[in-house]
Amino acid sequence: MKGMGKWMASCALAAMLCACGGGGGGDDGGGGTLNVSASGSTTQGTSVGTGQAATLNVQSGDYIALRTSAPVRWQAVITSNLTTVANQTLNDTNWSGNLISPTGDTIQLTATLASDASKVFKLNLTVAPQRYAAPAHKVGEVATFAETSQRLGGGSGTQHIAYTTTAVYNGIASVTGLNVDTNTPYQSYTQDQDRNRLTRTYLSNNNVCTYAPKRNLYSFPLYVGKTWTDSWNYSCAAGYHETGNVQANVAGYEPITTAAGTFNALRINYVITYTNSNDTQLPNGNLGTATYSETITSWWSPELGRMVKWVSNYGYAAGFSNATFMKVYTQELQSLQ
Repeated sequence: MKGMGKWMASCALAAMLCACGGGGGGDDGGGGTLNVSASGSTTQGTSVGTGQAATLNVQSGDYIALRTSAPVRWQAVITSNLTTVANQTLNDTNWSGNLISPTGDTIQLTATLASDASKVFKLNLTVAPQRYAAPAHKVGEVATFAETSQRLGGGSGTQHIAYTTTAVYNGIASVTGLNVDTNTPYQSYTQDQDRNRLTRTYLSNNNVCTYAPKRNLYSFPLYVGKTWTDSWNYSCAAGYHETGNVQANVAGYEPITTAAGTFNALRINYVITYTNSNDTQLPNGNLGTATYSETITSWWSPELGRMVKWVSNYGYAAGFSNATFMKVYTQELQSLQ
């Protein structure tokens, strides 16, 4: 299945972690206590008594090496099938590797003293969600989307837009959209290195619109559980203006199927409230104080470093029913070249 990462079942990961480990003086230090040290990206340690449990915190992707004060045999209980192990080293004295978990996980390790099977110790490795960095722009990359608009009046239509990254300068990318159904220019954008819009130009009339300071829909590093808020002022040379206020959260990590394939993706939810709009077709637009909202679910693929699907639902003041206004807008990736 295209774009799907390697998912490892719990039994496979448990098998990797089932081995002897040790160091130290060949016993549990007396009194039924086992000392555990963890080194790697961070150094930490703990002591755990027989029949008790202790916890170590690990950032997904970080390297960790476990050593104990006496030889033990490890067994693992995995709560999720999303955690994988990379760069593993396994021998009679230690276990080490990178635990990678897109959603975060808790791995319970059971250490049985090699010299006395009645002495059992538990160690919980709490793995924080994987953090994904901002992708680099690629000049010449072409992402083609199917964009469907459903109107309040019931009408709908789909167009296919090919977005080409034409240039990158000082981290700012220029992206031009072409309607491939009609072979006509559509819109162009400039984006910062995190793919947040700075400007938008309607190519049919060269109406240039600016997001000040930016439309902040991506706040890297992205990880499951992250939240952020921001606002921007949007103004166009032709006279339109509004203010956007966003509340965003990375709600999950899941497979999403598009025409371009199936990808593991971060699901990001947004609620954007638009105020100070001077759209005269909206209530109070003639006063420059119209409001409306947009509730969005999007899926961002770490593999591709971009959004692969987007669904917007628009909300308006009670009683507003202009048939031409947007009700639902979707984008779905068709291809990436």
